[in-house]
Amino acid sequence: MTGYTENEEEQGVEKEDNDEVVISHPFDPSKVKISQQPMNIGQLMERLEYGEINMDTEFQRAFVWKDIRQSQFIESIIMRLPIPTFYFDATDNNHWQVIDGLQRTSTLRNFILEKKLVLQGLEFLQELDGKNYDALPRALQRDIKAFPITVFVVEPGTPDAVKFNIFQRVNRGGLVLTGQEIRHALHQGNASRIVKELANEAIFINATEGKIKTERMQDRDFTNRFAAFYLIGTDEYQPDLDTFMSNGMMLLQKITQDQEQKLKEDFRRAMKAATDIFGNDAFRKRLRVEDNRKPINKALFEVLSVSIAKLSKEESDKLVERRDIFKSKLMQAMNDDKFWRSITQGTAQKEMVDYRFKTIENIIKVTQDA
Repeated sequence: MTGYTENEEEQGVEKEDNDEVVISHPFDPSKVKISQQPMNIGQLMERLEYGEINMDTEFQRAFVWKDIRQSQFIESIIMRLPIPTFYFDATDNNHWQVIDGLQRTSTLRNFILEKKLVLQGLEFLQELDGKNYDALPRALQRDIKAFPITVFVVEPGTPDAVKFNIFQRVNRGGLVLTGQEIRHALHQGNASRIVKELANEAIFINATEGKIKTERMQDRDFTNRFAAFYLIGTDEYQPDLDTFMSNGMMLLQKITQDQEQKLKEDFRRAMKAATDIFGNDAFRKRLRVEDNRKPINKALFEVLSVSIAKLSKEESDKLVERRDIFKSKLMQAMNDDKFWRSITQGTAQKEMVDYRFKTIENIIKVTQDA
């Protein structure tokens, strides 16, 4: 049943199986509003120059092209070779968000506006090696700015859930965005800030032993999941999980300062209680006391963190006091086939979500009453 190697805990986080989810409510095609806008590189640079394209998305892997790859992209433009399509979210027409084309847009900014890029490693136009934009002949500068590009924009009125799906589909080639990177890009402001601040909490990092990587916003995926289930609850949960977590981000955008403060306090209390109860074994599967330590399990993190956060301080303190009973009951649940499946297979299914939350609720009650 376990299927783990002795040192698997070093991997940090257990791979999640939620592939069995079927989206039961397809999007209404009439709500998908995407238009093609005629544009050239000069017009794109003008938007950048006036701050009308948001490049500060805080993507962990925001800009990764090395100078040679940037230079060869500029070389393609000079040679009039076709380049890929750009996609932007134009919900706020004055501040477009990059959906696809972040590397290309950043390269053009570096070369044309900021003059940081010095061409190098060119394959065909070696005579331009060592030159920046200002050192190019005026005719080449003009040709670069006049180069036509294909731009698609997601227009205002397109629901966030639809935009999330568009982000996923557009980014299935090349450098694929993670679900959390997409949610972060869609929900700039309070939501992205709060999820980031929760992930940076020392008590969260301590409870997870720093095993959850910050690269590609893996840590924020955990705190986004906590916030969504904390704010919305399981009664309103419907697959798919990505949409549910995006709905959680939408709620984070609107919460009051008092609500934000309570969410953070409850999160910290849950992290401390988990550490006090489990030590370095928090949010990990365990069938027997003598088992090797397993990786952190997302479904266990979700159900334990939210369930404890919903308790009063007195109730969570009592749980810590009776930690041996709680751990024993939880281990018994791990040996129940249905609970094991609820944290292992098809974890985003409605039935699995409901079952694991109900099971933990019952274990908490039994522990409190013991």
